[in-house]
Amino acid sequence: MLITWVISNPSLAIYSLALGPHIAHQRIQIIDFLCEALNIPHLTAYKDSSINFSRGANFAIAGSMSLSSYLFSHFNFGNPLMWKPNPKNILTQIGWFHNFVGERECQGKDEAACKLELGNALFWIGEIGGNDYARLLASSIGPAIANKEFIEQAVDHIYTLALGAKFLVIQRLPPIGCLPLQLATCPSNDRDQNGCSASANLVIKGHNNLLQKRLDEIRMQHKDSMILYIDYYNALTTILEKHTQYQFEEPFKACCGAGGGPFNYQPNLLCGAFGTSTCKDSSTHINFDGVHLTENMHLHLSDLFFNQGFCTPSFADLIKKKKGQ
Repeated sequence: MLITWVISNPSLAIYSLALGPHIAHQRIQIIDFLCEALNIPHLTAYKDSSINFSRGANFAIAGSMSLSSYLFSHFNFGNPLMWKPNPKNILTQIGWFHNFVGERECQGKDEAACKLELGNALFWIGEIGGNDYARLLASSIGPAIANKEFIEQAVDHIYTLALGAKFLVIQRLPPIGCLPLQLATCPSNDRDQNGCSASANLVIKGHNNLLQKRLDEIRMQHKDSMILYIDYYNALTTILEKHTQYQFEEPFKACCGAGGGPFNYQPNLLCGAFGTSTCKDSSTHINFDGVHLTENMHLHLSDLFFNQGFCTPSFADLIKKKKGQ
């Protein structure tokens, strides 16, 4: 996802590009809690042309992928996430953002003025590859074809630095092997010490390690920029390991779904479909629908990211540097 944020200006503006859905009445993204911490409204959808975007815009497409739609169609992955057989590619969102910059943010400004505008922004690049892995791990093909490609695509998006961006936040992928989506479809003997899919999380760890290595290279190339790294993987597993301390009763069971059992997840009966039901209190669940986390889980993750050392450098360091520009 991608944010534009002017800290020193009381008229804050945020522009978000994300790989997941945004639902206005629920806080289902970390960005929602960041907006609240900054005392600004939640982001509105870019495609809603009736909205005034002076306070921000959201470019998210639910289920968006890094790999091409052609690849999913060509290999016939099946349909583990039934609402989008051939999902949109992230390049659609990137295109929307560049259109927004040209038509609104930098309209009437020369290149230098536009770079200055973007230099007063925080760019938040979210879980690139997360939705792809979720589909690949549930398919017969597996994720081996994609690991390096995801990293290079993430790096390509990080090179928005060339547009003048100086402040970036990059998210690690979460442990997808801990989602009901994966647990309900993998062998029961494929488990790690936390009860998650060991094979799936091994793939995600490899992705995160490679991403960290490439980020270190980018930091060396752009020493005047500040790149924050959010450790989504270890933040989520920290809560999972101590879930009762966070008042979570169901670490793996989806709040909304079908089938009951330890996961309450069926790939052909996703939340909202006929035959599914929703739990009475989602705050006791880590996972909402087998794929997405609950609002309460995002609240606790936000605290770990913003206040508890799961972001390096810290947000406090970023704000200090921004104010000292």
